Amino acid sequence: MIRQTARTLSNKMLILSEADVRRCFPVSAAIAANRKALASLRKNKDGGAMVPSRIGLPYYNAPAAEIKDGIDAGSGSPADWSLFKPAAYYPPQQNNDDDDEILMGMKLVSTRANNPTKFDKPTVPATTMLVNAETGEVSAIVAATYLTAARTAAGSALATEMALSLNNKPQKGSVGGLTLVVFGAGLQAEMHIKCIQHVANISKLVIVNRSIGRAERLKEMLLSEQQHNTDSKTQTPITDISIRLLSNEEGVRDAVESADIIATTTNTCTPLFRGDWPKPGCHINGVGSYTPHMREVDDALVNRCEVLIDTKEALDVGDLSCLKREGGEIPSNLIGLIGDALVGNIQLGTQRDDNNNGAECTFFKSVGTAIQDVVSAHLTVENATKKKIGVTVEM
Repeated sequence: MIRQTARTLSNKMLILSEADVRRCFPVSAAIAANRKALASLRKNKDGGAMVPSRIGLPYYNAPAAEIKDGIDAGSGSPADWSLFKPAAYYPPQQNNDDDDEILMGMKLVSTRANNPTKFDKPTVPATTMLVNAETGEVSAIVAATYLTAARTAAGSALATEMALSLNNKPQKGSVGGLTLVVFGAGLQAEMHIKCIQHVANISKLVIVNRSIGRAERLKEMLLSEQQHNTDSKTQTPITDISIRLLSNEEGVRDAVESADIIATTTNTCTPLFRGDWPKPGCHINGVGSYTPHMREVDDALVNRCEVLIDTKEALDVGDLSCLKREGGEIPSNLIGLIGDALVGNIQLGTQRDDNNNGAECTFFKSVGTAIQDVVSAHLTVENATKKKIGVTVEM
């Protein structure tokens, strides 16, 4: 029997700002929430997730006469978009957790290219709305720009944890820990560093970015914030942090060849490095690309890897175009959904023999899903309620 629980008063709505969310959704909460969210997405659809197709509304910066089929005829650039992404979680019948409940909500995320220069606002603002499943009323409005970055990085951390466990011991890297290389220097890069540090002992970090200024600011922020966290697998603060400009091919190659873990968090349409550079056993997380024309890694890398995806929509992204086969044939190195891996339905390592022949590396490709937003927002609201954080509005 499906359980329904109304945990908030039906005539009240909680509003959480970006600052509130940061206080109520630490890395540990992000990883816990997204373990549940991603595990609900399974091939057999028995994990409890329902994620309908998103609805997109274009916004035109150019005059209407210059717009045709959502494209600015003058510049050839796509119009900005506002995307409405609903999702619901229904506790699986085999779930014996009495505290599990139906979760419903919707994420509104937009792209506005002019925001940084014209309004000093993020290019991709986001908000998540939660619905009380029993009463049908809106129970919370949650700022979701930080939340989106945290939930995306948490998924990568879970994939990283599974990949590292293939060896049953810490992989060889820098003395005392592993080397992490991150492409990009924005909020996604920041959260990937923090979430991966939560599940792996990182001793060396390399930030690769197109410009030096943003990378330097990220490095300074990480060094100033770092304090020993007993809940983290990183045994000491990361003090070995270096920066490589993407234009410095020799420096980038040196970083990639030494990496135990790589995270790509950019919006490039050109692969960031050659697929034969990562060493065997390296794990790569790709999160920046989300259209057929975007790609952060090349075919050579994908063909060297066992591949996990967050949703089937990830197969439509440029990075994984080489995995598409006529007739729907599934390549042997496409292992499946991370949700199935989290619950033990599938396993990494099946494409390797005792000598590590076959697939040499692992690659997790994610494009994000609204079930992550809804489950993450729900846990954030629970924590905010306990801490009495946020503004409650009578409806």
